[in-house]
Amino acid sequence: MATLAPERFVVPRMLAMFAASIATADDDAMSAALRLGQKHSIDRQCHYEVVLQSYLFLGFPRMLLAVDLLNREIPVTRQHHSLEAVGDEELSSRHTDGLALCREIYGAAFEPLRARIESSAPEVFQWMIMEGYGKVMSRPGLGKIEREIASVAFLIMDGYEQQFYSHMRGALNLGASTELLSTVIDDVGPAGGRGGDAARRILQKIGVK
Repeated sequence: MATLAPERFVVPRMLAMFAASIATADDDAMSAALRLGQKHSIDRQCHYEVVLQSYLFLGFPRMLLAVDLLNREIPVTRQHHSLEAVGDEELSSRHTDGLALCREIYGAAFEPLRARIESSAPEVFQWMIMEGYGKVMSRPGLGKIEREIASVAFLIMDGYEQQFYSHMRGALNLGASTELLSTVIDDVGPAGGRGGDAARRILQKIGVK
């Protein structure tokens, strides 16, 4: 692999490659990506956050495979206690945080998106806000840009063009550079096949040469 430069891109690139490896559901690919992340000082918690986030885009089966792999490669060193039931305050916080983050990611496209989904499937919009942007994407432990870049990687690998277009735009809205997006597409695009080709076309469509 080429030298990782500039240095500020190391974390999102490493996590994007780990995200892409989870999409393959291949132990060897996940192990290699995890070891590469460790080599560049990406800690277990960051990798764990990407694993948790993966179920939003890849579903529980692939997330559970990644959980098992992560625990084999980097075992948990402290005991975890059972989580308590979610209370009204936390649910309210998920809604508030989820709406705020979704607005930030989608920008001017937020209200049209909301109107389109709520008009036909209001539960879907509510779940997207509460479950996706509130419960998962607003978690501490990983930055907003790193999460959006990981989302782009998941979606490129599965070839969901409309969705990774939205998340590429979202990454830019959050302050990611076009250079970072281009670099990540170069990293994961070849493994994504048609998804990688589409991501490069989209990058040109949104004004990146």
